[in-house]
Amino acid sequence: MKIKKDKYLRERGGTTKIIKVSCMKCNSPIFIYQKDGPGWLKRCYLNRIIESENYPHLINNIKDISNLHNLKCKCGNIIGYPIRHKDGRLAFSLIRGKFKRSPYKVKK
Repeated sequence: MKIKKDKYLRERGGTTKIIKVSCMKCNSPIFIYQKDGPGWLKRCYLNRIIESENYPHLINNIKDISNLHNLKCKCGNIIGYPIRHKDGRLAFSLIRGKFKRSPYKVKK
């Protein structure tokens, strides 16, 4: 797993965490995400999604917001909805209480 080092990481203070985002309802994993900087997890940028079993197409570069749909778990729980952030990056705005985050531990 490789950490993405770019201008966004430097703008957020140079600190990063790798976290696992999963469904609050059924506890199934949604994706592995690189969170830059401190604070709440309000949105997940597509260029920061590292690994996803249920959404492998998110890792590729999607250029248009019309190609994105609501972020749903396999149990049907809606986790977030697509947005274009003010800096131009595509992201999912996450709904509080619908997901949980936990530190990602690399399996050896």
